[in-house]
Amino acid sequence: MTGFVIPFFGLQRQYEKIKSELLDVTNNVLKSGTLMDGFYTNELQKYLSVRLGAYAITCHSCTQALEMVAIYIKQHTSRPKAFIPNFTYPATANAFINTGYDIELVDTNEFGIINFEKATGTADVGVVVGLFGKKPEVTNIHNNTRFKWLVYDGAQHWLSLTKKSHMGFATTISFDPTKNLSASGNGGAVITYDQGLFDFVNEYRNNGKPMFKQIGTNSRMSEIDCSHVLTRSRYIDEWQIKRQKIATYWNQQFKELPLKSLCDLSEPNAIQKFVIYSGERQALRNHLTIAGIETKITYDKPLSEMIAYKDYSNPTAFSTSYMLSKGVLALPIYPELHDNEIEYIADKVKEFYK
Repeated sequence: MTGFVIPFFGLQRQYEKIKSELLDVTNNVLKSGTLMDGFYTNELQKYLSVRLGAYAITCHSCTQALEMVAIYIKQHTSRPKAFIPNFTYPATANAFINTGYDIELVDTNEFGIINFEKATGTADVGVVVGLFGKKPEVTNIHNNTRFKWLVYDGAQHWLSLTKKSHMGFATTISFDPTKNLSASGNGGAVITYDQGLFDFVNEYRNNGKPMFKQIGTNSRMSEIDCSHVLTRSRYIDEWQIKRQKIATYWNQQFKELPLKSLCDLSEPNAIQKFVIYSGERQALRNHLTIAGIETKITYDKPLSEMIAYKDYSNPTAFSTSYMLSKGVLALPIYPELHDNEIEYIADKVKEFYK
């Protein structure tokens, strides 16, 4: 339980609204006796494939989805190297390091999207993270010649993808409970147009079955998690429109304040967090905490400032990614927020700057 009047995540509120549906599908799974690789797994893969117009394979997490993509690409290169954005969650970098890649941490633009023009040399893989739900501008990325394979870590922005040009060689998905379309435990997926990658991941995630032509691992979603994602998928577009309305209102309320919104309002399905940049972050956060509003800092350090990545090539302390880490602050944004709470959050932010 949280002591905040307005918690950062709305999972308990969401559960109360769709509890009967979640419990019904949970009962269906347990009653069937098929807890893996059953009806709901197949239906979730069909849903993703139709929605995104590509092959879709579910797996245990977005991190493992990235790892499997990395392993497949590694089979086609002798000295694997990946460009990783310096401002992202460590799982993105870990997926490539754990599969034997050298990585270079590359600076970002002001929205936290990797800027390949600041990379040095070349790499096999360029990894783009749609940070905070910001849909990356694809034209310059796809025309870049510094790398051969383009991979999107789409954990935060995949719902906005509608075209083949937005997905690169592969896009990975997260169904973590903190994401907009979530499982009630772990879950992820690989999205691709490449038949070879699809076949590889489909076998690798299940220890090489059915032919056992390759070594693999166990990286599957449970039937219960798949059933919960499918249940929530009935509401996701409606929920995203509500998020867009909240973000639009806050942007209007904050437009005269000395802060910057990093939220992409052009596409409702791209909104995963409402992140602002403030030069007075800690004081603002303290003010909101006292008012009962829970906030999150995502993230307080770029990867280059973490001990685990000190030996990898990285930007300087004057980089854009470094500066972002000193001012980003996320406000709670979920469809279960009441109108008076949305107004209250806006009023408390404005109150601070008065």
